Amino acid sequence: MRGVDSIRIWTLALDGIPEPLWPWLAAILPAVESERAARFVFERHRRQYVAAHALTRLMLTAATGSVAAPAAWTFEIGAHGKPQVSGEAGLQFNLSHCEGAVVCAVSDSVEIGVDIECVDRRVPLDLAGTHFAACEGAWLRSLPAAQRPIGFLRLWTLKEAYIKATGLGLAQRLDDFAFAFEPLRLTFFDPALGDVGEWHFEQRVIGPRSHIMAAVWRDMAVAPVEVEVVQPETLRALVGQFTGLMSPRNFP
Repeated sequence: MRGVDSIRIWTLALDGIPEPLWPWLAAILPAVESERAARFVFERHRRQYVAAHALTRLMLTAATGSVAAPAAWTFEIGAHGKPQVSGEAGLQFNLSHCEGAVVCAVSDSVEIGVDIECVDRRVPLDLAGTHFAACEGAWLRSLPAAQRPIGFLRLWTLKEAYIKATGLGLAQRLDDFAFAFEPLRLTFFDPALGDVGEWHFEQRVIGPRSHIMAAVWRDMAVAPVEVEVVQPETLRALVGQFTGLMSPRNFP
């Protein structure tokens, strides 16, 4: 496998995808993923799934120098449910989707997790008091009431990205670690979590303040990070380049 020199994080706004492109994205998915997509009751949820999984496959092909076509990637599930690439030792990826946007990250060796949330979603603020670290709950309560929902999402996306990076998911207690801001930093309360200095983070507002994205990864060195908002023309070019499905004659 050809190495990846940096961590690549791509985000994609679903409302910017041209309508004629959706069938081409769906065509990237293998049968098992197409069947899962078809089971969604609401079209918006089906599109979130299709976009996230198609983008993941395109990214893996782009990041590895086209060692496999997007549809050819196969995955297996780790001990705690985290998907991983089959037969590609070291290659790491993670994805997330929410109302209106998806995000995917790829690295050749770095454990990484990502999360994305819509900033105007209804947030369960009471969850912070029962599941977050005490210092995180205190920070939230210190904010003006109008700012607490976005504060919650800043914490939630980072915590979700962290437990996805470790592969433990909700088997990891959310109050065993805490994030704080200005500067962005991580604290471990459980010594079994290891060296906090190995962990790095990225958090950004994506779009016109419509989504918040967080990425968390473990690396002894500070790997370069590339965050790209994928534009519709870029997405179309990727589909055409890596699948051969498109040409100027068969796609408007």
